[in-house]
Amino acid sequence: WNRRFNLNLSKIKTGSIFEVAEVVRNLTFQDHVKKLSTGERRLLDTARQILISELVLASDKDVGSVEEWLSDLFQENTPGN
Repeated sequence: WNRRFNLNLSKIKTGSIFEVAEVVRNLTFQDHVKKLSTGERRLLDTARQILISELVLASDKDVGSVEEWLSDLFQENTPGN
């Protein structure tokens, strides 16, 4: 998990919203398969907050509706659903 953590951290540091979204996607799916370590959980929370804040600015919607939309999106696309 340490190598995966460092790779995901470097993706977040690039500043690319696409890289941040990829980290959120990958860690969210990983969390459904096997629970994340504490460090990866914090990384997921950080990446998710970055993604949500960017989507709020881009869509001109409130934080709650963007969080709900993102949660629904991941729920629909989780393997096994």
